[in-house]
Amino acid sequence: MEFSPTLRARMLRSWRYRGAGRTLRIGLALAAYRLRRGWGAPRPHAFDLEFGVETVSPEAGTEFCSGAPEGNGYEPVDPVDFARMMQPLPADLAAYTFVDFGSGRGRALLLAAEYNFAAVMGIEYSRALHVAAQQNLAAYARRRHRRQRCLRLEPVWADALAWPLPPTPSVFYFSEPFPEPQMRLMAARLAASLQTAPRPAFVMYGGDRCQHLWRERTDFEMLALTPVDCVLRYRGGA
Repeated sequence: MEFSPTLRARMLRSWRYRGAGRTLRIGLALAAYRLRRGWGAPRPHAFDLEFGVETVSPEAGTEFCSGAPEGNGYEPVDPVDFARMMQPLPADLAAYTFVDFGSGRGRALLLAAEYNFAAVMGIEYSRALHVAAQQNLAAYARRRHRRQRCLRLEPVWADALAWPLPPTPSVFYFSEPFPEPQMRLMAARLAASLQTAPRPAFVMYGGDRCQHLWRERTDFEMLALTPVDCVLRYRGGA
């Protein structure tokens, strides 16, 4: 059986990340999808096939406008990139709340559910994306995936720039939800909250548009840095 170079690369990447068993199950799910929908149907993402969700809009591909006047479009995080960003964080996250600002259809929430967070929350401005995230989390819960470690998954329909920050130790995740002016405001809000009520906190920032804002801050320590993402720890955590 001949595989195209692109398909071969995808299979090898999945094999390294998921292992042989999960990769095979995704291949079977894709075959079943093609039989149902035909070969002309848009190719679903491997993550969606594996977990029975739809974190990529079939109408708009990998980006779906959030609807916020000052927001960027939604693009789901790559699972391999997310796993890499999680590596600098503590092994035990039972005291931490994971917060995704601009959570879209909820893929990062489902990826975070594989870690032992106290809670996983997603803040989304767009009503349509919020409803899609609710549907995805419900579909995920029905399958009762063995990889799920955090059972408290909460999508929230709100303006991230006005939403009250949790008073608990937190991991704040951003996948370029805002242009630079709004990202500066959000970073200042986080810093002010942490200074008022010192607690352990980390920032995971995916993207390169506003990465420089985090590199410039002296109240956060850089733990990991690549051209496309970075992970920081708040220096003043209790």
